[in-house]
Amino acid sequence: MVDLTKPPGLGGLPAGVMAEALLDASPDAVVIVDGEGVIQSCNLAVASLFGYQPAELVGQPVEVLIPERLRSRHGAHRTNYASGPVARPMGVGLSLFGQRRDGTSFPVDVSLSPLTFGVTGLVAAFVRDASEQRRYEALLKDINEISQELLAGRSLSVILTTIASRARELVGAVTAWTVVPAGDARLVVAAADGRGSPDLVGATLSTIGSLSGRAMAEGQPIIIEDLTEDADILPEARRLGLGPGLVLPLTAEVGAVGVLVVGRDHGAPAFTPSDLLSAQLFASAAGVVLDLGRIRVELEDLQMVSEHERIARDLHDTVIQRLFGIGMGLQSLQRRADPSLAERIDSSVQALDTVIRDIRETIFDLNRGPSAGPDLRQRVAGVVSEAGDHLGFDPKVTYRGPVENAIDDGVAIHLLAVLREALSNAIRHSEATDIQVGIWADASFVVLTVVDNGVGMDPNRRSGNGMGNMSERARLLGGHMDISPADPRGTALEWRIPVPSGTSP
Repeated sequence: MVDLTKPPGLGGLPAGVMAEALLDASPDAVVIVDGEGVIQSCNLAVASLFGYQPAELVGQPVEVLIPERLRSRHGAHRTNYASGPVARPMGVGLSLFGQRRDGTSFPVDVSLSPLTFGVTGLVAAFVRDASEQRRYEALLKDINEISQELLAGRSLSVILTTIASRARELVGAVTAWTVVPAGDARLVVAAADGRGSPDLVGATLSTIGSLSGRAMAEGQPIIIEDLTEDADILPEARRLGLGPGLVLPLTAEVGAVGVLVVGRDHGAPAFTPSDLLSAQLFASAAGVVLDLGRIRVELEDLQMVSEHERIARDLHDTVIQRLFGIGMGLQSLQRRADPSLAERIDSSVQALDTVIRDIRETIFDLNRGPSAGPDLRQRVAGVVSEAGDHLGFDPKVTYRGPVENAIDDGVAIHLLAVLREALSNAIRHSEATDIQVGIWADASFVVLTVVDNGVGMDPNRRSGNGMGNMSERARLLGGHMDISPADPRGTALEWRIPVPSGTSP
């Protein structure tokens, strides 16, 4: 407890003068209130923190410095404190906020101390802007979250989406997206969060002449004044009405492994040096997590290749040989059987031939080495797993035909974007309890199907940008998309494109 009624001990200064000098020397805003919560005095620091001159606050209720949504509870807190006033932090375990003169709120730390000036019931509140402290707490929490997702075995697409989401929240952006290499001097938007994210995912750009390519090559962040006007930004991003932007390399020991882009609204305040520092720290940590994820995938691929080789060898040396033996035995019996039984045996032999062909195709797939980019099935699994988090169940995925050979990375980008949009529509509108995803390829076509058992298409609901984007992606590749009622209920989507020239299904 501070008692300034006693005789001063510094050069004979009056107590009131000394108290005023001490208050004005404090870097924290100091607000002194009485038992009714009325401001009796405050120091000069309140001007820079709250935007009020000290004289303007005297006689005002202290709640004028508190966001309106919190004022009703503050009176109860004051009453509780008055019952046992001691020097202590205010609101331990709570998130405290102050309100500036312009109406904006900001996080604060507050310490309380009862005073005695001959008048009882006075309390001094020492208030400090906690924005930076909260930001770094959020930064550590976000880094821990993406690290935990990696340790939990989540797919890289899920981790990239989390990176975009947390970066957007960290610096107060409206949109964020992550860009990763896609081979052949190209980059691709692998994940996005916020405004226009469905339009961004799957967009491609060159490593030469793009801001993302430049950030990766130089390993340095790029500050953009207006994303809408910058000619080197993604065309899909220029249509989103964005203003200030940051383009940040996701760096690791091997160099830049991707790029993180965040954008604020057009006309919003520019990013401050503090914003840039926080975003850089987060991007650096995210780059390390992505590199660890890449190493994990490579190790899993090596383990998978070894296991696939063993399974393929067992299928060829044991299962196929036994099936051949059974087929030959059946053909021997067929020659001695009556016509009706011979016909049934012939049908069984043909079924065995079909099984043998399917097993040989499986052996071919098992012996296929890992693709140059992320494995298609792994990337599909990531999209499906992400949707499953919102649905409460994982959609089932089936494959038919040599899909990896027929679907190159350029097609995969579009297919994954369509799958993500189709599942997003099902999450928002279908009320489904089961979703079946099919991906198949033959010598002519690649087909993606998404069938749910939900409520079906609402004929009164207008098609949004998502439907148009899916159809446009098919059209760009020479194909088309159809949506129809499923049997017995729900919605069936079929996205069909011709096999790109140069591939060998």
